[in-house]
Amino acid sequence: MIGRLLVANRGEIARRVFRTCRELGVETVAVFSDADADAPHVAEADQAVRLGAPLAYLDPDRLVEAARRSGADAVHPGYGFLSEHAGFARAVLDAGLTWIGPSPEAVAAMGTKIEAKALMAEAGVPVLPTIPLSPDATPQLTLPVLVKASAGGGGRGMRVVRDPAGLAEAVASARREALSAFGDGTLFAEPLQEGARHIEVQILADEHGTVWALGERECSIQRRHQKVIEEAPSPAVTPELRRELSDAAIRAARAIGYTGAGTVEFLVSDEGFFFLEMNTRLQVEHPVTECVYGVDLVRLQIEVAEGARLAALPPSPVGHAIEARLYAEDAEGRPQSGVLHRFEIPGVDGEFGLGARLRLDSGVVSGGEVGVHYDPMLAKVVSYGGDRAEAARRLAHALARARIHGLTTNRDILVGVLRHPDFLSGALDTGFLDRRPVPATLAGPGAVRLSALAAALAGAAANRAAARRDGVLGGLPSGWRNVPSQPRRTAYDAEDGGRLEIAYRLTRDGLRAEGFEDVALVSAEPGRVVLETDGLRHAFEVAAYPGVVHVDSPLGPVRLVPVERLPEPAARTSPGALPAPMPGTVLRVEVKPGDVVEAGQPVVVLEAMKMEHLIVAPASGTVAALHVAPGARVEAGAPLADIEPEREPETTHAPKTTSAPETPAPETAPAAETTRVTDGAPDIEAYEAAPTEAHSEARAEPPAPPAGTTPAEARTEGHAEARISAGVELPAPPANAIPAPALGQAPVDATDPARGWAAGQDGGTGENPRLDTRGDFPMDTDPGPPPGAGMPPSGAVPGAEQGSHSSGADPGTAPSGEVGQR
Repeated sequence: MIGRLLVANRGEIARRVFRTCRELGVETVAVFSDADADAPHVAEADQAVRLGAPLAYLDPDRLVEAARRSGADAVHPGYGFLSEHAGFARAVLDAGLTWIGPSPEAVAAMGTKIEAKALMAEAGVPVLPTIPLSPDATPQLTLPVLVKASAGGGGRGMRVVRDPAGLAEAVASARREALSAFGDGTLFAEPLQEGARHIEVQILADEHGTVWALGERECSIQRRHQKVIEEAPSPAVTPELRRELSDAAIRAARAIGYTGAGTVEFLVSDEGFFFLEMNTRLQVEHPVTECVYGVDLVRLQIEVAEGARLAALPPSPVGHAIEARLYAEDAEGRPQSGVLHRFEIPGVDGEFGLGARLRLDSGVVSGGEVGVHYDPMLAKVVSYGGDRAEAARRLAHALARARIHGLTTNRDILVGVLRHPDFLSGALDTGFLDRRPVPATLAGPGAVRLSALAAALAGAAANRAAARRDGVLGGLPSGWRNVPSQPRRTAYDAEDGGRLEIAYRLTRDGLRAEGFEDVALVSAEPGRVVLETDGLRHAFEVAAYPGVVHVDSPLGPVRLVPVERLPEPAARTSPGALPAPMPGTVLRVEVKPGDVVEAGQPVVVLEAMKMEHLIVAPASGTVAALHVAPGARVEAGAPLADIEPEREPETTHAPKTTSAPETPAPETAPAAETTRVTDGAPDIEAYEAAPTEAHSEARAEPPAPPAGTTPAEARTEGHAEARISAGVELPAPPANAIPAPALGQAPVDATDPARGWAAGQDGGTGENPRLDTRGDFPMDTDPGPPPGAGMPPSGAVPGAEQGSHSSGADPGTAPSGEVGQR
């Protein structure tokens, strides 16, 4: 009996195996690289052994030594890394340990696709023709073909070739990728099966001759030959085809004396079905089989390794399960790295376990970091239902409502697929995403703009609450700015590359935002904003982190990058700058300085996550500079090249005569508009002054009020509080002005003769940061500086927001007693 088991893997699969071990009472041992020192799987194990460098998971000797040091008596390889390495399996057995998997001989037999296909052909399993690709010569091929790496999978070392002109480069690129990923550059080609499905059969065999076929899994939804959505059973497999596939899988297992869990993969087309490969390990997508058949495959693996005998017949399937792989990658499929600030999937009722309607198998947690050394898969979300429609609906709903903050992921694409009519009808094939592109984001342009507005309002509420809480404004009201009549402006960069300029004001009549004429503000808090459009209310959850703001709502999740008001010069890039989209190693540089390139032309080939990524010119132009060479290691955002864009043809114009600008006619001065004040005290922005002749910049400054005079006293005694905006002078409050209550208090009764303008000055506690339009919203007031910002010098007026400066100069300060020009 196994008493202590080491998992020679990391992340999600290590946690999955640990879950079953705890239920069986088996002690667990984790291994970890230096990069994984704080990973969740390390904390969950009973013991953990440090391996060292990031690639130490590929060192058989180090892993066997870790098992010895920890006192483990068994090793589970998980998937990936050394899980299909016959030499590692042999080393574990030679060390006197139990190997949770098939024999080294069975692993070796399926170790390369070329040899495996030959064995399967002998066993009577249908295979496609195989054309070996020698490094020295490229044979004549009937196109189209699929070039594949013999030693591996996972989409690495695979290229579709349709044009003879691209064959040589496709073979060379696939060979480089295969060498990097698997240490073996052997390639072959097979006829490309257009419109085919990727179907696999789960098998389980014991040492006593029993082999189960636990149905099929549909794995046709792929991106760059990498599975992203799997389900069981397949919506296209008939009972007759299921029997044929199961029989072929059992023949394959018996042909190599297989024991343990494994998967036989097939390509199914109108011409029939054909063997692709056999995975001599547990598959990533095994949870969908567990859900439908009600079995724990990890438990069965352990029991078979201990010598247990399987029942004569496998259990029968019930219901339908769909799994979505959540990757940290951008819309182009490029891996992302960084901090995962928040990771929550609502509705999950089981982690790594059976019996859940919504299951989460994850290798990450909120606050963790996703590095550059390993596969970018964050988690698998699995939905189980009575039928396929129920499972798809539940999974799409959960993913759409997930809170995934900090990294760009493929979540929106997954939801788009799950809701696509063709997916729901079962019209699947391996080219689904190529021929049926789904939107890269769930939120449409209108939803993105509303989310940006919500982010700006939530930021204002958060800054105001923080300023009041921390007392950074001293005796000044917390809402301060120098141009009350100007809208507050902020800007965000959206994930589609567009920039969103948000300009809004909050007045007695409510929210006024440029481009949002039909939007009303219901409420705004630091983390939540409610807006109403055309009678429909939308709640937005806003979470701000360093350098990024996430807005979640039923309209779709939105990721925004705040635009700095005064960015550092180093942060500014030219239109033709070509930064690295991810960390990686430069494999090749395809151009040289002075070359003329077209938009989309390859410039640099970058290797990341063991795959090649083509970095292309963002615009047509001339290569002005190269900043990297082959072999260079670059971080995300590092400059690769500068491309000077093509210039528009110059047009000759007649010289213009410049004259002094005419002085505009003075506008009719509207009556001053009274707005509410906040916390019972007159706000520095309590009025929106009407333009007057006093707007001249040359006018004399108003006299300063006596020391100790409150703002209210200053106004009632005729000492106008001044701010700079072309010399606007604020009028004294009208006799019938209504004071605002403190936050959380009832509005002041305007008919009460005992209440004057300064009534209600109780200094409001600020404990309620809520901002709304029902009497306590600080209308037309700026949220103030962020916590910790310094106080303006005596007599200086706080600065304007972006777009409110009276000049392009940086904000300045004024000597004591003077008004600060901002």
